[in-house]
Amino acid sequence: MIHKQFIGFFENILPDPRSERRAEKLIVDLLNYGNAVVNKCCRTHTEKIGAYRMLGNNSFDQDDLAEGVYRFCKKNVHHSHLLCIQDTTELNFSYNKGRMNDEDHDIGPTNDENIGFFCHPVLVIDPINQLPVGFSSINIWNRSRDMPGKHERNYKNHAIEEKESYRWISGAQKTKELLDNVECLTIMGDRESDIYEEFASVPDSKTHLLVRSSHDRSLFREKQRLFGKLSSSPNRATYELEIPGGPNRTKRKAKMSLKYEKVKIGLPKNRPKSNKPDFVELWAIEARELAENVPGNEEPVLWRLLTTHEINVPSDALRYIEWYCLRWLIEELFRIIKTRGFCMESAQLEKGASLKKLCVLALQAALTIMTLRLSLNTDHKIKATHIFSEEQVMFLEIYMGELEGKTEKLKNPYEKGTVQWASWGIARMGGWSGYISQGPPGYITMKEGIDRFYDREEGFRTVMKYLIKKDVYRD
Repeated sequence: MIHKQFIGFFENILPDPRSERRAEKLIVDLLNYGNAVVNKCCRTHTEKIGAYRMLGNNSFDQDDLAEGVYRFCKKNVHHSHLLCIQDTTELNFSYNKGRMNDEDHDIGPTNDENIGFFCHPVLVIDPINQLPVGFSSINIWNRSRDMPGKHERNYKNHAIEEKESYRWISGAQKTKELLDNVECLTIMGDRESDIYEEFASVPDSKTHLLVRSSHDRSLFREKQRLFGKLSSSPNRATYELEIPGGPNRTKRKAKMSLKYEKVKIGLPKNRPKSNKPDFVELWAIEARELAENVPGNEEPVLWRLLTTHEINVPSDALRYIEWYCLRWLIEELFRIIKTRGFCMESAQLEKGASLKKLCVLALQAALTIMTLRLSLNTDHKIKATHIFSEEQVMFLEIYMGELEGKTEKLKNPYEKGTVQWASWGIARMGGWSGYISQGPPGYITMKEGIDRFYDREEGFRTVMKYLIKKDVYRD
């Protein structure tokens, strides 16, 4: 069943209407069956053949499919400021190495042992309701099998345009071009995005950067370096931060100190000067956990951020820290398309070009699951028919009685027929307790709920067809 949001998704982009319909259908199949393995996400033999033909069609590639994704993103823009989060993930297809041709130019080494490719998307988030808008850029590339090592290539002295790290700049530039009608963009990245050339070339009157600092950089015409200057600056505020538990981290409410300074980052000495400025002016932020609050032998939480946004009062810096906290959304997105989600790395395709196309479709499908999960935290009233068909919403309305409990705490608290209302029911199908006090469901719970929802909804449709047919025969 085609979701309303995917009808015409690739219209006038792919070479022919049949390819367009098959690509739209495969996104829906990814959602319906929760798996990127074609034999598992396509129900009939005819659908499988259609999917394989579309993915193997050499008349278009993953960049053409991405054009449909970008159009969807631009159409969804409704606010004047957007957060644009970029990051890179590795797709490892070593398990499938025996199926692949060693001469395939669309697959290559990702390290000394694995083969695959890299995916670098820019995920656009609306900071008001903290919901995804779409993707403004998707860069998928692989290394050549015979590529010399970094030392052999003298990689360090190459121009930034010749390096893989240029993806951070090109992703930002593509985002600026696509979202040229948006009043303000904040491009965000992790430590790998701490690149001088990015600070020098990306910002403009309506485009800002917010990245995590990686290098203790030299400051222009100062003896102090960046980290030392931040450390010695006065404390501007103290605040509390909820720290989630992890393998090396105890769950706690941390007490944090806040410092910030306006700094001039000097041009690195190992960079050819060419047209680069001698310095870039930024605001540096340090958020450090107070020592008395750190349990046991754990390292204190420490974030250093660099931004082109102005800081006039501590609340400005705290707002930028809050924005940066949303960067984890793109990491969750990668989890959805990989091991515990769509199992993209288990896709049994023989060509790298086909896998790259599948990756673009999986990203768009994963975005739907992310939207469902995040909608539980917002106050929007988007209708569920924006994502689901009217028949699917009708089934959910009937089945909701099985998901709700007898007490008020286990009743669906959201307005009937909204995305939030549907998300609550799907989370319950995925195994969530339903108690708000116990925290929201995770993304994998939502993904498993989607799987069960489509499985049960399909059974419901089958029964309804049987009953209708039986009534017709009776007449």
